[in-house]
Amino acid sequence: MHFEDWDESLMDLEDYQAERALNRAALDAIHRARRFGTQYVIWEDEGVKRLGPDETGSHEKVLLENVERLNRKIAELQAQTPNPLALNEKPEK
Repeated sequence: MHFEDWDESLMDLEDYQAERALNRAALDAIHRARRFGTQYVIWEDEGVKRLGPDETGSHEKVLLENVERLNRKIAELQAQTPNPLALNEKPEK
């Protein structure tokens, strides 16, 4: 099996929105683990790690930065893309 790392040039608006949703879901999981005093489980360094509610700060920071970056990229792409629901009518002269 062959895997390739993709760079952002292959991603479209929907890809960025999906990535943002995944980051938001991970943030939600961290917040729930903290609220309920349970562990947050991640895959890191080729293995499963369980983090306590007080050990998730660095992961939360990275996720928040990712969401902000993705929000900017999504806004940029939306500004470049015409509204598909807008009518393409021009007034007659």
